[in-house]
Amino acid sequence: MKTIIYNGHRIDAPGSTFTGLEVVRYDGEVVSSKRSILGAKHFFDALENEESVRYEVKIGTRWHGFGATCAIYRNEELLFSDC
Repeated sequence: MKTIIYNGHRIDAPGSTFTGLEVVRYDGEVVSSKRSILGAKHFFDALENEESVRYEVKIGTRWHGFGATCAIYRNEELLFSDC
C-alpha cells in the first residue's frame, strides 16, 4: 500500500493485490473501489480549506507483474509517483 500525507490529509492507495480489488481511502474513508488485474484509474473529489479539489489515483502493474505502480494527482498536479 502507498500512503501519502498532503495538506494534512491522508491518501491510501493499494499496492500489489492478488484479488484484483483496489480500494482508495481518503482520511480513512473509502472514496473509490474497483476490481482490476492490470490497474485502473480512480477519481474522487474532496473539500480542502473550502476549496473543491479533484484527485486521480492511477494504479498499474510493473512489467514483470510482481508489483504495482502508483501515481497520485491533485487537480492534475503530480503529488507522488513510483512508476
